[in-house]
Amino acid sequence: MAVAITAGIGGAVAANSQTAPTLYYKASDGNFYPAGVENYDFVCEWDHFSTCTYTYNASTGYYQEYKSGKILWLR
Repeated sequence: MAVAITAGIGGAVAANSQTAPTLYYKASDGNFYPAGVENYDFVCEWDHFSTCTYTYNASTGYYQEYKSGKILWLR
């Protein structure tokens, strides 16, 4: 009985967990590089005119804006 309960909980957790998208930042040279984990590797400070992070859309081959702000590095 305990095995069935454990398996049920594990299945429910797996069904609800989603992987976070890989985030990129745009460097001053115009290239995109992996940004890491937000609030661990970097922080996005609010900024109206800047984009903090981007995601890569493989179907179009372009980077899309993900979060507005200005990137501040922690690590």
